[in-house]
Amino acid sequence: MQHTAESVNKPIGVIDSLQGGFNLVNRHPWLLVLPVLLDLLLWRGPRLSLAPLLVRVQDLIFNQPDLPAEFAESATLASESFHTFGSNFNLLSLLTGAVIGFPSFLSRFDAVSAITTTAPIIQIESVSTALLYAAALLLTGLLIGSLWLALIVRYQEDELDNWMAVLRRAGWIWLNAALFLAALFITILVVSAVLGIVLTMLALIAGPSALTLVAIMQLFVFMIVIWISIGLSLTVSAIALDGVNVARAVWRSINVVGRNLSSTMGLLLIGLLLTEGFARIWLLLSGSSWGIPLGILGTAYIGVALTAATLLFYRGRYQHWQQTRSAMIQARRQNHDE
Repeated sequence: MQHTAESVNKPIGVIDSLQGGFNLVNRHPWLLVLPVLLDLLLWRGPRLSLAPLLVRVQDLIFNQPDLPAEFAESATLASESFHTFGSNFNLLSLLTGAVIGFPSFLSRFDAVSAITTTAPIIQIESVSTALLYAAALLLTGLLIGSLWLALIVRYQEDELDNWMAVLRRAGWIWLNAALFLAALFITILVVSAVLGIVLTMLALIAGPSALTLVAIMQLFVFMIVIWISIGLSLTVSAIALDGVNVARAVWRSINVVGRNLSSTMGLLLIGLLLTEGFARIWLLLSGSSWGIPLGILGTAYIGVALTAATLLFYRGRYQHWQQTRSAMIQARRQNHDE
């Protein structure tokens, strides 16, 4: 076993991954072009608002005359959150690519609410129109994000002359990222339906005391969602780097995260601190004429660097896992022969 440990190179660390990500952006600053262009579109382009449609949904859900008193306060808070979401949400923000991790300053709710704009607002009042727009924007955003991710991989692997390989990789990422997003969406729908039935039964059986049970169940579900999200956090990296389908990518992500849980959480935590910490700075500066462009450029810079760092981290940890497996198999064969 000592021979096995010595024959495997130490995997790249979190700090080295982050350093490699920022070095890549510094060498190839044009990787910022797509995120910056998208944010400029969200800033100066028209806004697609779902406010009229969400107002009708809000009245249908929350304005019920026979709503139990114990649920009235919760319904009021939920109604206010629903109204805020409808006022600030721009459907064009779906162009950020969902699961790809495309960085965007103007897709944040707090940024939208803090920034005044004279851009025209297009009101969407039909459910079918909203769904059509959402599907088209999601698929387009995934395509843009897939091309951007394929470019990052291209410069990491120094495939500077093979543009057809970049386009093929982008198409593969787009296809599997779309399947990954669809699987997540279906899972969320099924789980939400099951939880809705369970919570309704609890409310009918337990009465007023159901609020405590509902809060406990929500906390439990939240913790499960967090752990699943961490386990799936390297799925897109596996698709982009290894060229595997979404099922194999999920398996590799869960294995790499499970074998490197502390370092993975360290990378995710540092990424969260950098993203949210600097976002607060950009928001404070957004009142000035140069604050918004600075926020757009800063968000793109940090986002591209973190994405590149995640790719480096996944590649190093996956290769270390495979080398360890090969070394262990070889050691067992030698022990068997002896």
